[in-house]
Amino acid sequence: MYCLLSLSFFTGQAQFTDRYWAFGDSAAIDFKNLNSPVASSSILRVRGTCVSICDSIGDLLFYGGSPNIDIWQAPGPPFIYDMGYLVNKNHQKMNNGDSLKSLLWYQEMIIIPDPGNINRFYVFTAGVTTPTVGFFYNVVDLSLNGGLGKVIQKNVQLKSFKVDDGLAAVKHGNGRDWWIVMKQWENTVAHNTFYFYLVTPSGLSGPFIQSIGTPVIAGFQRFKFSKDGTKLYTTTPDNLIEQYDFDRCTGLLSNAQQLSPVSSTTSKFYWSFAVSPDGSKMYTSCPYQTSNQDTSYLVQYDLNASNFLSSADTLFALPDPYIMGLLQLGPDDKIYLSSFSDTPDCEFDYLYCDTTRNYVTDNISVINSPDSLGTACNFLPFSFNLGGHRAYPGLPNNPNYELDALLGSACDTLNVGLNELVQSNKNELVVYYDTPWQTAFINAKGLKGKNYKLQLFNLNGQVILEESGKLDSEYYTKNAILSSFADGMYIVRLSTEKEVLVAKFVK
Repeated sequence: MYCLLSLSFFTGQAQFTDRYWAFGDSAAIDFKNLNSPVASSSILRVRGTCVSICDSIGDLLFYGGSPNIDIWQAPGPPFIYDMGYLVNKNHQKMNNGDSLKSLLWYQEMIIIPDPGNINRFYVFTAGVTTPTVGFFYNVVDLSLNGGLGKVIQKNVQLKSFKVDDGLAAVKHGNGRDWWIVMKQWENTVAHNTFYFYLVTPSGLSGPFIQSIGTPVIAGFQRFKFSKDGTKLYTTTPDNLIEQYDFDRCTGLLSNAQQLSPVSSTTSKFYWSFAVSPDGSKMYTSCPYQTSNQDTSYLVQYDLNASNFLSSADTLFALPDPYIMGLLQLGPDDKIYLSSFSDTPDCEFDYLYCDTTRNYVTDNISVINSPDSLGTACNFLPFSFNLGGHRAYPGLPNNPNYELDALLGSACDTLNVGLNELVQSNKNELVVYYDTPWQTAFINAKGLKGKNYKLQLFNLNGQVILEESGKLDSEYYTKNAILSSFADGMYIVRLSTEKEVLVAKFVK
């Protein structure tokens, strides 16, 4: 079967933004003026998971989180608590917006616009622990209830297994569609399998499954894409940091690099991280790095350094009972760090008492120049006052809604992936594999553009053949000798500055 990523380039798509953050204990930040964000408010009472989305000029559309309750309803099991819920732009619970399948974790929600309907949005949720195990989606229609919206589909299950607390998403190369990524979590089995789903005007497709990188057992494996969407990074509490190249057109990961290996004896307990806007620096928050578990650390790494781990620069240390939480790149290209107070008070292991207030609860920290090395990054602890509201570990798990299409890309995404590829009407890319010769004959015609790049991937996402050059006509041909490679499925990607073509074949 062959695949041509269609030449229809979608312009004039609705542009959404990440300009209003709702998080913590009724906290919010309004980024509508990027040069001067201000504290605002929400109705959230969430320790971790929270999401939000705005229109093109930064006006809030809706937000959500889980759970929304002051305390666990103790004593004694079963604990009763609200699950995930959504809130409209007037800070009221959205119609039918309660009981979404997520609770108590940190990155178990994400909002994705429907590319086929400007008023509709998918809200994906991860069930990490019982009774919410699984991967689900919900659909919000903002054309209902006078623009305040309603959840018109709720808890549609895509997978029934336990999902890692680390949902992430990135816009497709066409600037219209979206890739969603998640992983399975088992307590006793290590996994390196990624599940990608694709959101297009035709709906949801997938999963497109790829096994690559280090197998891990990590319920807190975090995933984040670089601002430009070309890299995917992961961290785990047992010291692992990995970097992958990501193809926004095909959804393929490749070139897995282990920046920090798994370690049970020198664990840095990577809890959260963020990558600077230019992709040159990584920041990690590491609670309990020391053996006696009494201090959190904010560490900067240089992603361009010849030795990643040797580039570590500890910017800040926070002693107990205060603990660093999540890092998040803001729409103003600054990185924000939330911390919380773990001092026992009148509540049961969760939200603060109304009287619990201090410099940690009432402020969050800011890395003002995250592209800069060392102290030049201008990290200012507890420098953003929340205007009477309070922080917990969580910050919004929002993707880069403002990411543009790939320059010169005309790829379309209907059913593109490792498992399912769309056949070209004109058969522009044809691959024939000859078994006796162990050679793949790759042929293309009708090419547009002056330069080409050919890549051959195995199903682990590894690039096993790559070449580039200039086209002297609309035709291209290549004899790829594969005698030294294992039998199995292979993906061919041929791109020019005007198009991307993909095909698969079996050796």
